Amino acid sequence: MTFLYDIEYQGPIDAGDLGKCASIFHMLAVVFAGASTATEIRNGSTEISFLTQRRRWTSFAAQLLATSSFLSLTYVIGMALALVAAQFYPDGLIMSAKGWGYLGVYLSIILVWGVVAMSLAVLTRSVAAAIAVPLVWMLLLEQLMSMVPMLAPVMGWMPFSAGMELLGRVLAESPVAAGSVPAVVVLSGLASMFSAVGFLCHTRRDVPG
Repeated sequence: MTFLYDIEYQGPIDAGDLGKCASIFHMLAVVFAGASTATEIRNGSTEISFLTQRRRWTSFAAQLLATSSFLSLTYVIGMALALVAAQFYPDGLIMSAKGWGYLGVYLSIILVWGVVAMSLAVLTRSVAAAIAVPLVWMLLLEQLMSMVPMLAPVMGWMPFSAGMELLGRVLAESPVAAGSVPAVVVLSGLASMFSAVGFLCHTRRDVPG
């Protein structure tokens, strides 16, 4: 942004601009979570854990914790580097309390979709499916649904749209609680549902041969 600086569009970098970086990280996080989990299953790591652990669910819980921790760490480091780089922007950087909240909420949304990708990996045991299903849903299906007028009332309950709406409310002047309940319910429900499916498949199904 510094190299492409245009004096006609003056203004400091803010959380909304950093959100563009977060949106790229969002896609990469889904790819990493889905691919790493499915690959471990296909390569036999899960089979070894079943032989060495007393309860099967602990290996999936450990995978969730490790992947979420790694994604959180890389997100924090990446944003820290972005904030440092923003200091060199001609118009500087401005971060309000809402801006910091925005970045925190975005991390939570990314982690939710990471859980979705991991659970799909356990369910399908396919790298392609674990990556493609979340990305196609976010980038294609919900975008097409938003173009259908009759579906407008339910778009707030679609997971990707709900997340984007929640982010918008965090940066808006109106109180976040005013209309954020549906988005929070949708995202919490999405994470809970896919986690349950992941744990069920992980503990009940045989490992692939």
